[in-house]
Amino acid sequence: MKHAWRYARWPIGVLLIAYAILVVWRIPAVGEKERTAETIQFIQSRELTLADARGDNLPPAPDPVLADATIEGIDANNNYIRDDVELAIFEKYPNDLKLRAALLQYAMAIQMYLSDVFNDETLASVAKMEERASNCLSTQFPQTDAQQLFKIRSDTKKYIKNLVVNTPTRQQKANDNTRLISSFGSLEGEECDLNR
Repeated sequence: MKHAWRYARWPIGVLLIAYAILVVWRIPAVGEKERTAETIQFIQSRELTLADARGDNLPPAPDPVLADATIEGIDANNNYIRDDVELAIFEKYPNDLKLRAALLQYAMAIQMYLSDVFNDETLASVAKMEERASNCLSTQFPQTDAQQLFKIRSDTKKYIKNLVVNTPTRQQKANDNTRLISSFGSLEGEECDLNR
């Protein structure tokens, strides 16, 4: 028996160590699934409010150095739109509530692309929100000339993207996220948050 144990203990020890490594290796995968589910729920729960569109709680102008120090920037009023972006939209469109709301909704989606994407599932969730915001934005322009509508919408989206993705760090994050692109289905229902 002693002789058998001497030869059996090494394989048993190797199996126990392999099992322990497997258990430790799987812990991050479980945490990743929970983090993904929580982030998707967070993304899907974000909606622009009428108070945001009216500017009931506009933030003070942030220090430009601090505003651009991180990818997330500063969001003093916690509406998931960076303060510098929000203020720029209000400055450019002070008298058009519906257009401003669509632009703020689009800016929120682009910010989520930078702040909340870390895998293909979170990217798909943000991409659906961006699609809704883009469709909402389209409804704010005259629908008579499709070519003109496309140009206006394209120029307006570019303006917002340039506001949100305005530093090399943010540009790098946007570029890094493109490697996660996969297909996803479109959201059904109302595009504009304020029409829900």
